[in-house]
Amino acid sequence: MTEHTIDPAIVEAVHVVANRFGAAGLEDLITEAQRELGEARAALEKLARETP
Repeated sequence: MTEHTIDPAIVEAVHVVANRFGAAGLEDLITEAQRELGEARAALEKLARETP
């Protein structure tokens, strides 16, 4: 299995949220990220259906 490396900008963004908003902020970040992920996946699926 290939090891996945997380971009340092993502790690920094998570730390900024954690330091500024604490655990509640991280929970909000996760909730928002999951919503965005769902939208991105749906867009990719739509694009795949529309691409010949």
